[in-house]
Amino acid sequence: MAKTPGRQASTAPPKGSDKISLAKLPPEAARKSFKALLLSNPNYFGNLKESEFQPILNIAGDTAYENIGCVGFNPQLNRLEAVVYINQATGYDGDVCSSGSQEFVRFYLSYDGGATWQDQGLTSFTAYDVPGPKPLEYDVTVSINPSEKFCFFQNLPLARAILSWNAPPPAGSPDWMPVWGNVVDAQIQIAGFELIVLGQFLADAKAELPAEYKNAVDLRQPIQASPPKALSAADRHTLYNGKNVPVHRYLFSELQQALEAQAADLQGAPSALAGIPDFSLTSVIEQLLNTDGDTSYEELNCVGLNPNLGQLVGIINVKQPAGYSGGPCTAGSQEYVAFWVDWGSGWTYAGTTSVNVHDFSAIPAGGLQYSVFLPVDLASHRQPCEAGPKTAKVRAVLSWDAPPSTTNPYAPAVWGNSEETQILIDPGPAVAPGQQIPFLSRVGDIDESLIDSSGIITDAYALETGNHYVHAPFGGRITIAGFISNPTPGMKYRVMKKPHGAPDSAYAPIVNEPAGLTLTLDEFNGSTWTQTEQTFHDLGDGYYPYENYSWAHAVEANIMGVWYTTAADNGNAYDLRIDLSVDGNPADDAHSNGVTVLVNQAAPVAALDINLGGGAECGFFSPGDTITGNYTASSEYFGRFSFVILPAGPANGVLPAPPAGASTWLGGAIADPGVSSGAYALNTGVNPGPPPTGPMAACGYSLTVQVWDRTNVDSGATTYYNQASVGFCLNAGD
Repeated sequence: MAKTPGRQASTAPPKGSDKISLAKLPPEAARKSFKALLLSNPNYFGNLKESEFQPILNIAGDTAYENIGCVGFNPQLNRLEAVVYINQATGYDGDVCSSGSQEFVRFYLSYDGGATWQDQGLTSFTAYDVPGPKPLEYDVTVSINPSEKFCFFQNLPLARAILSWNAPPPAGSPDWMPVWGNVVDAQIQIAGFELIVLGQFLADAKAELPAEYKNAVDLRQPIQASPPKALSAADRHTLYNGKNVPVHRYLFSELQQALEAQAADLQGAPSALAGIPDFSLTSVIEQLLNTDGDTSYEELNCVGLNPNLGQLVGIINVKQPAGYSGGPCTAGSQEYVAFWVDWGSGWTYAGTTSVNVHDFSAIPAGGLQYSVFLPVDLASHRQPCEAGPKTAKVRAVLSWDAPPSTTNPYAPAVWGNSEETQILIDPGPAVAPGQQIPFLSRVGDIDESLIDSSGIITDAYALETGNHYVHAPFGGRITIAGFISNPTPGMKYRVMKKPHGAPDSAYAPIVNEPAGLTLTLDEFNGSTWTQTEQTFHDLGDGYYPYENYSWAHAVEANIMGVWYTTAADNGNAYDLRIDLSVDGNPADDAHSNGVTVLVNQAAPVAALDINLGGGAECGFFSPGDTITGNYTASSEYFGRFSFVILPAGPANGVLPAPPAGASTWLGGAIADPGVSSGAYALNTGVNPGPPPTGPMAACGYSLTVQVWDRTNVDSGATTYYNQASVGFCLNAGD
């Protein structure tokens, strides 16, 4: 895929004497004032299809600065990915010593050809002003749980990725158009299930058990799918006989092995090819030797770096319906990608990865998009931001059914191609060659740079869930993520905690016993990836084995520890760090950077009454009456509140005044600690709108005030919530 940067952003500063006119800002100046312009007019850029605001500058979907190049999916690990090109040297709100700006991507899936879409989540990365060659290529990843089917059913949904600079695409809005960014659709393949519940298996097979069997068998038990069968050379010859798949393609593995072993006797076929009729080895080997870099079946289109996870990613377009060694109920074949990185002194082999592919009866004209990933040690190559941006070149080599060379980055592939790009290595402390230093990168799924010295999240989006937290503490289950430079097997580390401000001697390990520390491991056996949950136990003094030690043996999301906060932690701040055991003496441990975390375990306060005698509820009113009362929606870290009336149908959309409110930290008008003993009024008659609602029908109702705070609970999963309700009746009369 061509990587052509868009128009260059103007670098000329505005004249100091010119007054700003929001109606006449050029695109480059409008980008610098993006959030202020949206505040003045949510539809300033004309990207909202339905809005009461008139657009001023119609530049929706502008890709001059950034665009999605490719979208792909890894069906073995259920990773949905997008590679994003950063096309300009400036326009990203600052250099690598600043907070830069956010590039957001929201993903969707459609199982009905785009008629309906299912939101798969939001993620983001930080972009900076970086001089030098463009584009810089980034990757973003979300792990999903797609709907699986039996392997013999084609499960090829559409994936959609929406890229938006500095403004997250709203949830549940697959047709939303960004101002700066673009929307890309891709067809992907969902792998068949490995485990299925017995009852679901029988239902899908349309098999009805007699009643006595239903009572005797646990239909909730999982059953294992049969392992896929690898097709022999004879099987593939039979499968592709008469089809438009050349012999030197479907017998490539055997031919390649024979050539490498110098066992290709042109007077007789190798044993693996014995028994195949109408077979001329001389002719087939001649075809093979004349094939070099064939991309008619697969092509590597995009390569990028996921800075959040420390992984290189490639997107592969699989173009043909057949030629991949069997359908989805077979073992199929592997698309291998070897990565090379030039850190500044020539190509260094980084590792080889792969993705499993298969034949399908039909695929879309644009092919199926697959992704591969490879963990990489970035910590060993970082430099402080004051030294300027650190970039590196990446070369990726795609080869079908045979791993590429691990010694020559330019060795040709028979079936496949290569791609080169530039990546930016996020700034960090310099590490000496071979030095092993721990780094604490995320707490509660929030980047450590976005947590202030008091332990409050400044303004951040959780990496895995995409949830937004502003001026927020932490609560519940808190994950600690990080990495160690130049890792090797056998290292051990511990996550340390002390009260904020206490001396270093107060540090004590966070120990996950007796249950142990459960991590998700991604392991590559040279051909395929497997993902398993494994539990590790305290090795003594709070140390755990470091399992994220190579590109073939990595921990999902770089998790190093889990801290289960309790009520005793409420209101307290703690300092966290990671210690790496160097020689077995804790006094000699290497220490990571420190991160302070403020803990909140208190749910918001919710209270509600009706102005009846003694504040009683379940009173009787007539349709058209105005019901009044008081409510409390408060928290030390107040988020928002809203009223809801049930049942909703006969309420006809009526809500009290005010119907809802939000914290000033979230763009609303309510300061901490929220609303205490506030007044509400519920007009049960016709509300003129807009839009008009009511009147409420005669019925019994519940009125509920819902309250959320801003706490990052369970590592980006949610916030704290509380509610209070009262009941009342609208009488129909005699």
